[in-house]
Amino acid sequence: MVDHLGSAYAAGFISVLVLVLGSVTRFGARLHGTWHVIYVATAAAALYFTVLLGVVGAFSQTNPSHFVVQFAVVLPFVGVTVAVVKRSCYGVLAERKLRACGKVASS
Repeated sequence: MVDHLGSAYAAGFISVLVLVLGSVTRFGARLHGTWHVIYVATAAAALYFTVLLGVVGAFSQTNPSHFVVQFAVVLPFVGVTVAVVKRSCYGVLAERKLRACGKVASS
């Protein structure tokens, strides 16, 4: 029980650290350049740790399918994060083309 509680606190602490980094990229760097990608990755990682805590809490740590459950939880997060990063990169490239043509006002 103590080991399980310790791992929950560790995952929660990591989640908070990731959220702090995400907040810095969102409000400090204002998502300029590659900070947008870092923001998406940190938001997905923080949500992953939160969901993982809920899923792992439902199973015992000695259960042999524990690794399978973790793998099943991480796959959708990796897939969605990669899709969002690719989509945002295409949007940035399109915006740069429009600005080069003079069709979008600079902010």
